[in-house]
Amino acid sequence: MKSLAVVLLGLPLRVSATGPVPVSKSGLAGINGFTFYDPYCGHGCFRSFSPYELGCSATVSPGGHTTASEAAYNLALCRASNFPYLSSIAWCMHLYCAQDVKASTIEAFWETEITGDVSVVPKWSFGEVMANITEPPTMMPDMSGGMDMDMVLNMTMLTTQENFEVTWTTLYYFFRETTLESYYGLAICLTSFGLPIVLTWLRYIPFMGGALERLKPWLYPSIIGVYHDRPLPFLLGNVPTLGQGAYIATVGILNIIFLCINYETLYPDREFNWYTNRYQELMAYWMWRTGVLAFCNMPVLFLFSSRNNILLWLTNWSHSTYMLLHRWIARFFLLHTLLHSIISLVLYQNTGSYATSLTTLWWIWGCVATVAAVIIMLTSVLFIRQRAYELFLITHVVMAVICVVGCWYHVWYGYENTFGYETWLYATIAVWFFDRVARVARILKAGIRRSKVIEISPTIVRVDIPGIRWAAPGRSVYVYFPTLRPLRPWENHPFSMIPTARLTEREYGDRAPPETSDTEKNNMVAVGADAVAAGKSFTNSGLTLFVRKSAGMTGLLEARGGLLTLLEGPYPTNPTREVLQSDRLILIGGGIGITGLVPFLWCHPNAKLFFSAKAADQSLIDSLGTILDELREKEIGVGRRLNIEALLRDEAKLGWFKIAVMVCGPGGMCDDVRAIVARLGKETAGTCSFELEVDAFAW
Repeated sequence: MKSLAVVLLGLPLRVSATGPVPVSKSGLAGINGFTFYDPYCGHGCFRSFSPYELGCSATVSPGGHTTASEAAYNLALCRASNFPYLSSIAWCMHLYCAQDVKASTIEAFWETEITGDVSVVPKWSFGEVMANITEPPTMMPDMSGGMDMDMVLNMTMLTTQENFEVTWTTLYYFFRETTLESYYGLAICLTSFGLPIVLTWLRYIPFMGGALERLKPWLYPSIIGVYHDRPLPFLLGNVPTLGQGAYIATVGILNIIFLCINYETLYPDREFNWYTNRYQELMAYWMWRTGVLAFCNMPVLFLFSSRNNILLWLTNWSHSTYMLLHRWIARFFLLHTLLHSIISLVLYQNTGSYATSLTTLWWIWGCVATVAAVIIMLTSVLFIRQRAYELFLITHVVMAVICVVGCWYHVWYGYENTFGYETWLYATIAVWFFDRVARVARILKAGIRRSKVIEISPTIVRVDIPGIRWAAPGRSVYVYFPTLRPLRPWENHPFSMIPTARLTEREYGDRAPPETSDTEKNNMVAVGADAVAAGKSFTNSGLTLFVRKSAGMTGLLEARGGLLTLLEGPYPTNPTREVLQSDRLILIGGGIGITGLVPFLWCHPNAKLFFSAKAADQSLIDSLGTILDELREKEIGVGRRLNIEALLRDEAKLGWFKIAVMVCGPGGMCDDVRAIVARLGKETAGTCSFELEVDAFAW
């Protein structure tokens, strides 16, 4: 039997080359009835005779799809009308199929898979073939020297019990491994997607509110010092918080556990048809599993990076959190991808099939996908994101598309989409396609706008975009200025929004009404009479952005009117429910970060602003004068730092039961506030709880 295994070693990864598989079904193997070896006895018998030549064709392929070419179609026609071929398989099934295998199952296999092409039906049904076997066959191939590949199958023949057992148990163990991969992959994917939902909805469970309030201060701090929004030294990256770290650890442990557990081999007690020893068999299982575990991470990987991530609406996790998790899921994906490639290389060299595999399309496309994944990772380091963001973004998108295309053709040429691996790619493409379509729909809904740009300082501009009314706290908008860079009209950046009306002097409506009687006062409403008398319509609706100029698109903004502008949004950046339901709202901003805080000022009845800015940003404060002058509680520092810890401690001493802190500014400020809030939350547990939301300047 080892000689039989040697015959098939040339195609150890292309499992589809081991017999007919269903082409009318897709899904995850072993789930919802999806199986590709039903019945095992039928597939085992098929493979027992597939190496032999038929009188009407060249050597019968050792199985697999036979729909890829005209030659394969002709082979299926040959099989359909070759009685020795059909009768040998039929008699084998008669001998080895258990009594509990239904006749309908046998006939279904016979009609759809026995020729290798679902469109080519055998000339005789299984029952008709059995009825035409007048005498039980007695001839058996001489297996003493291995399979005789030149032997022509010209009569009904038998196969040995040993040959049949090795063949069907190989299929059984392969399908067992494929089923485990489906369940493990589904567990990882659903955990990655569902854990944020479960953790968010815990607050609806009775008596959980108080426990969660006490737990939050322990989840806010960074794992390493005060490095979270502020990058590690030498731009090594951003460190997760303890809460984010718990999620990453959970998903990471699942990836490791499912990679390492529950392997069973036929060797050394029995033989595996495609490999010659236990080492090769185990390496093959590991190779297949790493490939599936890489695939199962892809839908969540794409979802977390998308702007239209449904979890932003279903959970109370911020967009920056999902972006950080996106990078960690990407690391898990790359780990499995590299392991899959390395193990494949080692296995194929061990079996002696490496040289022939290099020229196959499934190997080439697998290499393309792996190289693209590595390029994505190398060009996504923080140094490149900060110094060449547009280059990073373009490379990221292009390489991601190449990676998905490479994965698709890898499984297509390897398996012709019959083992369910493509299901993960369907989900990935669906996530990506929905996000892109939704982006275009948002742009079309907002329409073409003409904005007015005002320079308020050498480094800051104000952009007024009329006619838009959906500014809200915790929301951002992606803005396109196609004419600034005509060769790159797709460039866009996210900005916090302020309703233009809040920055507009009240031209109408604040005048004292004329004297009237008490009865008239009770039945009238004051209106801007001057505007009506002048016959003019007045509107101050719109969005206002304050943009700090930097390298790239924003550096080209200068004072002008009628600038072509496209808007994509609004998108949630931070959850606002818990913040706006607090007893006290503390807003802490630095520099241009005040633009992310202003919308909260009129959404909470008890808000206080702490804001610091450089002396060079005095013009920004002056531009916000209409809003800041109306604010009763505020502390603004120009050219100096605020003592945030002392300010928050004073607020905690005032007796508030729940204080929400919203901070928007440079990474260093955000990390300092995070550490202070976590410390105060632990100290005042039971008397005063803290809710923290951070909207940092991050890459």
